[in-house]
Amino acid sequence: MSGSGLHAPTRIEWPHVDALKRSIALFEEWDHQHGGELARAAMVGQLEWACRIARRASATEAVRRSWLSTAARLADLAGWACFDSGDEPGTAQRYLVTAIQLASEAEDVQQRAHAATTLGRHLTYLGQVSDALDVIDLVHSNWREIPPLGRAAVRIVEARTYARHHDWPACVRAVGQCDEEFSASGLDGTGDPVWGYYADAGQILGDAGHALFDMAMTNGDRRQADTTINRLQSAYSYHPVQAARSRALTMIRIACLQVRIGNLASGLNSIQAGLADARGVHSSRLRDDLRTLGSILASTDPEPSLAGELAAARAHVADAVRSQA
Repeated sequence: MSGSGLHAPTRIEWPHVDALKRSIALFEEWDHQHGGELARAAMVGQLEWACRIARRASATEAVRRSWLSTAARLADLAGWACFDSGDEPGTAQRYLVTAIQLASEAEDVQQRAHAATTLGRHLTYLGQVSDALDVIDLVHSNWREIPPLGRAAVRIVEARTYARHHDWPACVRAVGQCDEEFSASGLDGTGDPVWGYYADAGQILGDAGHALFDMAMTNGDRRQADTTINRLQSAYSYHPVQAARSRALTMIRIACLQVRIGNLASGLNSIQAGLADARGVHSSRLRDDLRTLGSILASTDPEPSLAGELAAARAHVADAVRSQA
């Protein structure tokens, strides 16, 4: 459905902008708690409606720019939700490019940079490292206008991109730069209208930890694994209960590392916690991580006292993968 039959104002006023912002805030809450799958159709429908109004309705210049900027945030979120849901890559990228275009039209440097980081994350997940770095270069063209909190978020994307490329020194350097920028921001992320959604203390710790996760899983360095586990555990402690997807993603990766380095007892406890957080979450990224965990468990030989618990964990993870499908 295009939503073309829905009533639309012929003139945009500030209350319309405020109402659109409130609906986006609700979508963001749903995304954090349940993943992108359940709400993305509603996001896309409202985005089409918002874009139609932008084309047809009159407004003062200030109101129009705010409307376009808010619509850009919605397009950014819709693209993210499609990415998280495992939709066709072109679908997510189309909404993210729309977000960049809308933000550019609104002359909103912050939202444009935020949408570019989302696109960079998506491209990195697909393994398109060169394209991801090109997108991040777009952000660097406005580096002086981006606040430290935003720069920290950009460094996270760089770290994850370098990790995907197995450029470990560059990954570690980007994580260090991320931490420096976050410390300089003096914020916990919640007060920033653009960057706060994915740049609180838990997300900064966790997302950078996810970049280091790739390195720890690949190089077999026990100290690196322990450092990454500690970082992810710290991130988990910051994630609010409502951020179920972030909690599940973080704890499942903790479990992967613990089992990989031979700490099966702790890993089994982490699996229980991660699966509890995963209930009610629908995310293709979580499904991918659960499959990785399942593969690690399948190749694990336990001591006899833990054989029964390991078998149960394998079954529970397999059930969780099926529930995500």
